[in-house]
Amino acid sequence: MSVIHTPRKPEMDLRMLAFPGVMGSLLLILFMRLWYFQVVKAPELVEEAESSRTLEVNSPAPRGLIFDRHGALVAGVKPEIVITAVPSEVKKNPWVIDRVAAILQVDRKKLDTKLRAAANRPFLDSPIFVGATIQAGSKISELRDELPGISVVMQPMRYYPDSRSFTHLLGYVWTPSEDDQKRIATMGKKPANFVGKTGIERALESDLMGEPGSEKQEIDAKRRPVRVTERNAANPGSQVVLTIDSALQKYATQYMAEHQYVGGVVAMDPKTGEILCLVSSPTFDQNIFAGGLSEGEYNSVANDPHKPMYDRAIRSVYSPGSTFKIITSIAAYENHVFSPDTHYMCEGGVKVGKSFVKCLSYHGNIGYFEAMAKSCNSYFCQLGRVAGKDHITQAALEVGLGEKEGIEIGGEARGVVPTDTWLTKNKHRWWTGDTFNLAIGQGYISATPLQLANMAALVANNGTNYKPHLVKEIKPADGKAASSLVKPEVAHHVEASAEFWANLRKALVGVLDHGTAAYGGKIPGVTWAGKTGSVEHGKGQLTHAVFVGYAPEDDPKIAICVFIEAQGHGGDKAAPPARDIVERYLKESESKPLPNKPSSELAVDARSTAPKR
Repeated sequence: MSVIHTPRKPEMDLRMLAFPGVMGSLLLILFMRLWYFQVVKAPELVEEAESSRTLEVNSPAPRGLIFDRHGALVAGVKPEIVITAVPSEVKKNPWVIDRVAAILQVDRKKLDTKLRAAANRPFLDSPIFVGATIQAGSKISELRDELPGISVVMQPMRYYPDSRSFTHLLGYVWTPSEDDQKRIATMGKKPANFVGKTGIERALESDLMGEPGSEKQEIDAKRRPVRVTERNAANPGSQVVLTIDSALQKYATQYMAEHQYVGGVVAMDPKTGEILCLVSSPTFDQNIFAGGLSEGEYNSVANDPHKPMYDRAIRSVYSPGSTFKIITSIAAYENHVFSPDTHYMCEGGVKVGKSFVKCLSYHGNIGYFEAMAKSCNSYFCQLGRVAGKDHITQAALEVGLGEKEGIEIGGEARGVVPTDTWLTKNKHRWWTGDTFNLAIGQGYISATPLQLANMAALVANNGTNYKPHLVKEIKPADGKAASSLVKPEVAHHVEASAEFWANLRKALVGVLDHGTAAYGGKIPGVTWAGKTGSVEHGKGQLTHAVFVGYAPEDDPKIAICVFIEAQGHGGDKAAPPARDIVERYLKESESKPLPNKPSSELAVDARSTAPKR
């Protein structure tokens, strides 16, 4: 007997039930993902795709031009072929620098110096050589694939038509250091490829650097540019007009160089504080920083015994010598012991204890005017004794000694006025002999040539001097915004009678008329005033030579200080260059009109309009 079995229904286990659910979920996720990319992320992805085919290239802004007071260019911009390197890439392939140096025909050490300076920007292109020839630039560009990290670009670069006369004043530019980046960040800006390192270039960085531009380029699969899709032009930096007379600056620089003088020359307009020339000698070629400078070449300049990189006009402090007799006269007036009729006996010097302060000659019974003209130490030692040390130091402070003048480029020295506070701090005792030394500008007292020039300006203005400044005007490059004019600012005022100033000025005219500067300082047809000084600074050494003055006496247009190290008497060595510089300036002033000055902004005559302090 056969048995018939009823067919069974297939049993549904868990896996069979889960499979459609899993597959459905995966399909749903895939669908949602596709929807997300095609709908939600589509704009962003399109932008990314476009960006993968475009390259944004920044274009540096041309640095602002710098002119002198008459419109002569003193710092310009010109296109240069610049070799750049990415430090991190070159570090991996150090042989690259050898090949680049060989093509450029320069010492590798020059390029290494620039690479070290760019170490704070390891992944960015940094200039290592400026001013490559077309042939060298083309060769490096052709070998680009064989020189990892190396590029060739054309950039607007700073250049100086006269690279020696304005060195300390203008400074120079180069790639930013870490400190430069921090400094410029405080201005709310990003540093350019080249920034000011010293001088006006550094002081006016925010005005000169401009705004960089950019260019978007479409590139192919090998990242070669195909076409430009967008361009934003760079905005050049502002134009800066200096107070400097470039012809006068060059003349003074050449004069010091031809005579191999070491020292400083400062000339200024006494009625405004505008600096007409600011010279430190010896100088050096500021272009040495541009094309690449090896450590050895830098050291040869930095370690030169004459210190050409040191700005003697504003940083060197010297005893002012007999020019300080101007201050002693002011101190005597303020202590009510000044009279041009007072006479003292000069027997070739003054005895102080066991010491003897020598005079230039045996003058006998001598009055104030002759004592100033002949620079009689005996007279002024005795005048200083009755004026008193405290009144002398107070007069020095009132004139502006012992403090920075506040010139834009910074780096100034204060000098020393030996007040009681200074003496205590430096643990010095004061003796009668110190008062005698102080009265004739020796001993502890010291000042910069800039301070001494402004001391002369104060006398020219009957007791008022102005804050010395180098910048006359800043003009936005686009011409849309108004120019920024620098206004004269009273620095110091010494209150004294018109009679006193007339007597002091008469005494200083006597110095040039028949005194210590009569031989070396007279200008035909011009009456002017001044004071010589011969500064002792070391036993057995020639004295420093110094001269301060202003001209013309009746309508001062220029105040000057010439300070020359270790050359002898001021009347013989410092007065002649001062004479030639002043004479040249006065003649030029007559031959061409002076720059326009808003009458509402400038003092017509500082002698009568200066406010009292």
